[in-house]
Parts: sequence; structure tokens; C-alpha cells
Amino acid sequence: MKVLNTVVATAATLMVATSAFAADVAQTQAYAHPTMFGSSVLSQQGEGYYLVGDKKLKAGNLLSVKEKENVVIESTAQDILSVLQTNAKGLFNANTPVLRSEMAVALVEGLGIPYSTPKYQYKDMKQSHWAYKWIQEALGANVMIGYKEDRTFRPDQKITKAEVFAVLAQLMDAPVNEGAIPQFKGYEMQEIPNWATNPAKEVINSGILDAAPHADKVAAEKYLTTEQVAYLVSALSMNKYYNAKYIATGCEYATVKVKLSERVDARHANIGDTFYAVTTEDTTVSGTSFAAGSKVKGEVVEVSRPGVKNPGYIKVKFNSIQDGSSKVEFPVNVARASVTDEKTTNFVARFFAAPFSAAGRVGAVAGRSAAAAAMETSNDYERFADNYSNIFANTLSLQPMAGLRSFGKSFVTVGYYVYDIAKLAVSGTFGILYEFGDEVRYLILPSSTQDSALNPGDEMTVVFNK
Repeated sequence: MKVLNTVVATAATLMVATSAFAADVAQTQAYAHPTMFGSSVLSQQGEGYYLVGDKKLKAGNLLSVKEKENVVIESTAQDILSVLQTNAKGLFNANTPVLRSEMAVALVEGLGIPYSTPKYQYKDMKQSHWAYKWIQEALGANVMIGYKEDRTFRPDQKITKAEVFAVLAQLMDAPVNEGAIPQFKGYEMQEIPNWATNPAKEVINSGILDAAPHADKVAAEKYLTTEQVAYLVSALSMNKYYNAKYIATGCEYATVKVKLSERVDARHANIGDTFYAVTTEDTTVSGTSFAAGSKVKGEVVEVSRPGVKNPGYIKVKFNSIQDGSSKVEFPVNVARASVTDEKTTNFVARFFAAPFSAAGRVGAVAGRSAAAAAMETSNDYERFADNYSNIFANTLSLQPMAGLRSFGKSFVTVGYYVYDIAKLAVSGTFGILYEFGDEVRYLILPSSTQDSALNPGDEMTVVFNK
């Protein structure tokens, strides 16, 4: 899965990425039922390409949005770490200094780098190495290079903070100030040799370091951890200074400017929901001209409901653009998208919408809690009856100790039943209160949900490869 490489939306809650490997990704839809106990929730599996959370899209082509991007940065960074965890297996530790191979994976997954043949082949790069395909892509895109003196890449060698900054700086066009390296969150940036002074300034001035955990260690240590690098790459992918054209060399770009026609948010959207936007300027897509006012159709492919300390997110993709009888599929290779004018749903609309949403979400939590209790009762009743069946079967088969154990298990079953029902009662009550409070919060303070919502009137600029 390429975590990013589709659209970068700047100013809201959207991020899109498309897998260069066209890998299918299981999508989960969590329904409204926050719980303190990790109770199971209904889920729906599906396939999708783009991610939106914060106002960002992601899937194989990158779409992201600025300002409210923390949700997407977190999601993307965790996706990168998940890829590393899955493929490096026991060799991976997110809290140790990042290796050159791990840096390559982070860049390819986080930025959606398109494949091109590497100019150089390094003698220590074998196809058996777990990161071989990612390293080849990083080399082909010229975002990393090996050591020409001995023609090695050294995939398992640690990469210093200064080297990481140098790699990231070449992918952005951030300003470089005169004088000393500026402080980062009040800390002096250490372990930066003279040759890396300008890259360090560029990285600091871009603001992407703000996303990295443990600012004190980022400033003081010679090496960054793999986790920190994952967050930096994720932040870079949606940074205003990120130069996507540096990576997608040789690509021609076109833009589509659209205005959202309806609300799409993590609180109410469901997988498979379609939504529409209209173009605000004339444009050409896949060789077909479309006038301003053409209809763009999109689809929700993943939803994570907001909950306690969880702002939630949605993933969407754009499917097609149409003007009268002219219709084409929207290009998969989106390079960047940005929300240029963000709107907030007006109070009157929120006032009339809130009662229906509150009734649905509160009623749904109550209903699912009751259904879960009924399921728990059925399951434990069956276990209890089985235990009593075994009491008689074992005892009358002249195995009294086995019968006694079955008798004891029946009491354990009852205990678990009482415990599980109590959990459901508490979490269900908590869920009802939370959902009601969340509706009140949205009514009074709509900005609190902007990180996971697209609103009618939001204007976006989508940049894609022709």
C-alpha cells in the first residue's frame, strides 16, 4: 500500500493516497458507540483508495488538507509504521534509530513515489532483502542515493538526523534564513554538521518538525527514531512547501477547482455514500473539456466515527466529472488537492438537522447495546446449559471430578455474564450521553468537528497528473 500519492488539500480535513501497487485495503466503518471498555462495534469491509480525515484524502494518490491536518498526519504515520512492522517483522523497532531501508519505505509509502528504473545498481542490494522494492523505488525517484565509492546502499545502516534533513529538504521549497540554525520549540538544534546547516534550516522553517514526537530528543539526538521519521514524512506530504513535482518527474499537471455541494463528515457519513461538487472554472480532464459548473461525483470509502480523544476521519475518492453528455472517470493519479476556501454549516441548518441526528445516534447506541446484551445472554445461556449437560454426562459416566469441574464452570459462566452485561450497561449509558453531548457541541461549536468534515461551499483545488 502506498500511503500517500494523490491529493493534497490545504485548509480543512482531507487527504487522498493511491497505491502504486493497487493494493486492496480493508476499510472499517465504526458506528456510533464509543465505549470505555473496547467493546466490539459493527464493522463493514470494503475497498478504497483515498483517505480523508481532517479534510484530507489518501489512498495511492495523495490528497491532503492544511491546518486541520493532525488527524491525517497521525493516520498516515501509523500506516507507514504498520507497513514497516508487517514487512520487517522482528527486525523492526519504531523507537530505535531509523535505518536507511526504513527511510526508503517511509518516503515511498508516505509520498506515493511513482516507480522508475534506478540509475545505479548497488552490489549489496539483493531481492531477498525485505525492503528491496521500496529501496529500488526511492533510488529510481532519486530521493535517496547509495555510496558510489564502493557501490553499496547499506540498507541496514543507521541514517543520521542531518542526513534525514538533507533528504527531506530536497523535496521542499521552504525558505532558508541567514545566520544560525533557528531554535525548534525552544531547543537548540544539535548534531548538525556544517554541510547540513541549510537543510536543517529548511526543515525547521517548513514546520514539519512540529509533527514529530519528543521535540527535546529531536533537537538533541544524533539520530531520529523510525517513528519520528514517519511523522516527518507524513507532515511533509501535506506541507505547503512540499514539491510534488520533484518526485513525479516528467509528469504534466492539470487542475480542477471544485466547490462542495453537500456535507461529508465523519459524524454522519457511511461507506458507499456518494457526494457531489461542481467545478468553478473551465478545465480539461483526460483530454475532454469541461465548463465551469460541471458535476464531480465522489464516494466515501472509509469512516471512523469521532469519539473520546478521537476526532475521527473519513476516506473519500473522486469518481467522475460530467457536463451534459460528456463524462469521464476522474484521474487516479492525483498529485495534490487543497481546500482554498473553507465553510462552516450555518446555525439554522445545524439547528434543524441536530434533532434528527441526535435521535438516530442516541437510538442507535441504545439499540445496539440492547442487541449486544441479547447476544451476550444467548451465548452465555448456551454455555451454561452445556456446562450442566456435562455435569450429568460426566458424573453418570462415573467421572465425578469431571462433573464437579463442569459444575464449577457453570458458576464462572454466570460470573462472566454478569460482568459483561455490566460493561454493556455502563458503556451503553456512556455512549448515549456522549452522542447527545456531541450533538450539542456541534450545534454550539461547529468548529470542533471541522477536522473530520467537508461542508457545502468548501472550495478545493485538485491537481492531478495528465
